[in-house]
Amino acid sequence: MKKSMSLRFCKACCMNGTDPDLVLDAEGVCNHCHSAQKMLREIEAEKPNLAGIIEKIKKDGHGNAYDVLCGLSGGVDSSYALVKAVELGLRPLCFSVENGWSDDRAQANVMKLVEGLKVPFIRYTIDLKKFHDLQAALMRGGIKNLEVITDHVLFATTYEMAALYRIKWIVSGGNVSTESVMPSSFGEDPRDLYWIKSVYRKVTGKRFKGLPMLPLWKEQWYRLVKRIMFFQILNYLDINYNRADAIKFLEEKYGWQNTGEKHEESVFTKWFQNFYLYQKYGIDKRVAHFSSLINSGQMTRAEAMEKLKENPVYPRLGIEEKVMKYPKGSYYDYPNSERLRKIIIRLYAISKRTSNS
Repeated sequence: MKKSMSLRFCKACCMNGTDPDLVLDAEGVCNHCHSAQKMLREIEAEKPNLAGIIEKIKKDGHGNAYDVLCGLSGGVDSSYALVKAVELGLRPLCFSVENGWSDDRAQANVMKLVEGLKVPFIRYTIDLKKFHDLQAALMRGGIKNLEVITDHVLFATTYEMAALYRIKWIVSGGNVSTESVMPSSFGEDPRDLYWIKSVYRKVTGKRFKGLPMLPLWKEQWYRLVKRIMFFQILNYLDINYNRADAIKFLEEKYGWQNTGEKHEESVFTKWFQNFYLYQKYGIDKRVAHFSSLINSGQMTRAEAMEKLKENPVYPRLGIEEKVMKYPKGSYYDYPNSERLRKIIIRLYAISKRTSNS
């Protein structure tokens, strides 16, 4: 990792000057810690609402075959979220998106959970050639967050599946306990389809099509017209979600296998985080992941700093030398819909406040 980063370090977590937006207060505590603690307080205040939310989900699912849709990656968060959904009496339809990069252990984990919990499961296979073609275009275009297409396709297929099976609620493994810290400077917005297509068109000279996509209008249609909602079930546990405890439980109960650090159930994601970002951009995503764990009391700063002394391990794809020669690009090098998205987000926030008043 390049050592030219600004010598600024948070005294509470392990965030540092590799995030240009890092702000330290008078005590040396960063803006990410303050934000994380605020989010943790907010989810603590929401926990008493769990029974009412579950009742609403079951009511919305009445007359349908399923109450919720659960995406499974084989990682710990989505696996444990499914377990909790079943424990709370919800009827899930499970699915995974096959993009050609899943770790064998992750695929096995999915089936162990599906068979162990006896839940219906669909494997959604996309056009792998087109997917990998788009990934290659993003590399050539110098895009920092190569995972934008993985995340975008997942958004698109999740909404598509929910609408197809008339499911109003999507159970997500997303959670504040392990995901409260992630600087926006570490990557671009995966929801901006206009920008993704702009990168592809500029790099290849062709228009992109052939994968599940979620244009801005369709995303709003799913949210505002179809009223499809995400439910981060792990935020509502009586005892705050603990990643290590969840791993131990899954291993003992289902024979689940740990694939490594956060998001490493995908071979490509592991390469992207541990080689591409680390070597090309000087960004160590472990810094953000560990900082989230520090803020939720699952890791000490000393433990995190000790782990960060070791370079992250990555699977070799044989393209390492090639991608290092590609120029570094920027979100703003390509046409994007940032302004429009900000307007939509403001309007959505206003509509939610109005409906809750």
